[in-house]
Amino acid sequence: MEYFEYRTKNPMTGKVFRGIITADDSESAADNLKRRGEEILEIKSMNDILNIRKTLYNLSVKTNKKTKAEFFAMLKFMLDSGMSLHESLVSIRDSSINKQLRNMSRVIADEVRKGAALSLAMQRSGQFDNAVVRQVNAGEESGNMSDTLARLTGQTEREIEFSGKIKNAMMYPIMICIVMIVVLWVLMTMVVPSLAETLISMGGELPLITKIVIGVSSFMSKAALYIFIIEIALVAAYRMALRDKGFKLKNDIFILKLPIVGNMLEKIELSRFCRNLSAMQKSGISLVHSLKIVVEAVKNKKIAEAVQKSCRLVEMTGMNLSAALAKSGDFPAMMLQLIEVGIDSGGICNVLDRIAEQYEKDIDTGLKRITSLIEPAMIVVVGLLAGTVVISIFLPMMSIADNI
Repeated sequence: MEYFEYRTKNPMTGKVFRGIITADDSESAADNLKRRGEEILEIKSMNDILNIRKTLYNLSVKTNKKTKAEFFAMLKFMLDSGMSLHESLVSIRDSSINKQLRNMSRVIADEVRKGAALSLAMQRSGQFDNAVVRQVNAGEESGNMSDTLARLTGQTEREIEFSGKIKNAMMYPIMICIVMIVVLWVLMTMVVPSLAETLISMGGELPLITKIVIGVSSFMSKAALYIFIIEIALVAAYRMALRDKGFKLKNDIFILKLPIVGNMLEKIELSRFCRNLSAMQKSGISLVHSLKIVVEAVKNKKIAEAVQKSCRLVEMTGMNLSAALAKSGDFPAMMLQLIEVGIDSGGICNVLDRIAEQYEKDIDTGLKRITSLIEPAMIVVVGLLAGTVVISIFLPMMSIADNI
């Protein structure tokens, strides 16, 4: 895909539009613009330094999960109604009020019009991960596209619901933390300095706690910009360090060892592993290929490497899934036993779904417990810090009053 800048005019209103469009070549880009009913004034390859504009453009057109779920549901409905694939995609493109959905459908429809299969068109759009593309490809090969799209709709909606629970549970503690930081920053950089001048002008020896608070306040006031720059630099350095595989592995191992949080993050990854593996197996993809795809979905490097090792064991020795996982990493014993039962009973997909559901319930319960602990803890911290500042200010005032 290449990036092109364009300038078009609406024939009805005469309004001129500028924008960016992706296509294989300039002729394809021009065709896409003409199909929108716009008059092309100018179209040229996009000039970009360090791919900054391309990155910003890709972020702006990135499709969220809710839009993808809507796309799967609408496409299934239209295909079940007897419409051809291209007609369905064009209908979604022209009728949807969701701008993201229209843009995504347009790109996929253009690829299908050129002769690409749906899975290949979705891959070229850059909006779908490999796991989704492989499931659609399996649906094309089996001729069971309707079930595949229904499964993808349900899978995406569950992911949205699960991530929504996590965000909602963490929203209140994060807001409290932000308010706490803002209040303390204002207190230390605005209130304390003005009161410090008054206290110093009164003369006399200031208490130690007052000197410490005034010193910290002075440092924060003078070094605010430097503190901000250092924080940004540390975050940028950390993100760059995560690109190194060795550092990423050590970092992920450390995260999993954190009390409470580590156990919860491990369950999130294991839930993601079970959900994706179940979806792959339901699509008829072989176990080895399913594991190779699932590795990409697992974000924790340690767990991903363990899944990768189990994949090699299954491929090279013919070992079953539970035994391969047991040899490859420290997976929970109960999870391995349930998978073994699922293999023996022939219901591995149902077992994987139930394991994922149980982990998601545990995560939801754990988040509520953590939230209930964080709230009073933060209130206590805010009270202690604010109380320390107040005491440091009033102690010298009380001392002066006593002397008088």
